[in-house]
Amino acid sequence: MSLEHIDTIIAFVAVITGVSLLVTTLTQCVSAFLGLRGTNLFWGIKTLLVNADPALEKHATVIARQILHHPLISDSTLSGHSHGFFGRWKYASAIRKEELLQIVRMLGRPDDAETHGPEAWRTALRNAMDRLVPAEGEKLMLVLPEIKKLFPDDPAKVELVMAQLIPTAERLTAELDGWFHSVMDRVSQRFAMHTRCWTIVFSVIVAFLLQLDAFKLFTTLSTDADLRARLTASADALTQKAGQILATPAGSGADLYISAMKQLIASNPDSFKGLPEPAGFSTLAGGEQWLMTQFGTAHPADLERWRQAYEGQVSRLTLQSAVQNLNATVKGQLAYQLLPDPYPSPIYRDWVFAKRTLWGILASAALLSLGAPFWFNLLKTMSNLRPTLANKVTQERQDSEADNQS
Repeated sequence: MSLEHIDTIIAFVAVITGVSLLVTTLTQCVSAFLGLRGTNLFWGIKTLLVNADPALEKHATVIARQILHHPLISDSTLSGHSHGFFGRWKYASAIRKEELLQIVRMLGRPDDAETHGPEAWRTALRNAMDRLVPAEGEKLMLVLPEIKKLFPDDPAKVELVMAQLIPTAERLTAELDGWFHSVMDRVSQRFAMHTRCWTIVFSVIVAFLLQLDAFKLFTTLSTDADLRARLTASADALTQKAGQILATPAGSGADLYISAMKQLIASNPDSFKGLPEPAGFSTLAGGEQWLMTQFGTAHPADLERWRQAYEGQVSRLTLQSAVQNLNATVKGQLAYQLLPDPYPSPIYRDWVFAKRTLWGILASAALLSLGAPFWFNLLKTMSNLRPTLANKVTQERQDSEADNQS
């Protein structure tokens, strides 16, 4: 394989990588807009509850919503919108097993604010938690007399000790604990399937909107040395940009949360006077904890208002990051004119089976659907291979010249 051939392949892969990054950015935006992580986790929690106790099936939807809307884990700014389409934006996007068990126990406790009796879902949850694992229940009954002997004159302490031991025998929490990791694996698979479907949809849409003919592109790169050289030279910059986008989905990196806090402080200097430089957190929850530690202790009445303001700032920066990724991918990192000039009018002019253009666009859609990570890794491999091949070609040329001179 000659250096010209490897440059043609690198240039072709660079174009496909650039467009696939556009597809990835669009997929990330839709994923965030539809709350795909939260909705898939919602499905997983419902499935887990029903599997743990079939008697909860009627109330699983409400209980799962209460769990994922709980302030301990919910990471949305729309705290006042818990139902309908907005409700999915309030869903937590991740939950640990310990958090799930803790929230389930908290939801199962009596609520002093209930003036007309407990809600049906809360009653069902309490009933489920009252059911004990038979073997563990028998152990508790055997232990109870011994505990009474330890505190013969203090029944309140006996109740306290038993209250701490009973959760270890709860059937519901034992089932949740046992099935948690299996269900979370299914949640990850469902999320990957949904994002994969959106990747395919956007691959087809982008390929047809850009009139991206893979056959024509490869032929052009094979014959246009200047275009091939420019695209090959842009491969390194494109690889770096691809790494940033793929490593930081939808602009959710640690720097974003710190930047949002810095902007909030800078725009309200009087309110945050004397606060140290934001640092030491990489998530929304971490930023809120930092805000509570540094600001909330002295100003507890204003904490909730500024916490919501911080969440709004994070949301705005996330959207700005996605737009910047999109703009940089299309304009800054790809030395190729994506839109044909002149653009076909009407747009479907060449979309006929008798023409090669349609098959070329379909081929592009199929290549794009492989995903940006595939093309990113391939571009890195080809770019790393090029210097080795170039040295080999140079050495062969020098050896050939030496043989001719001798």
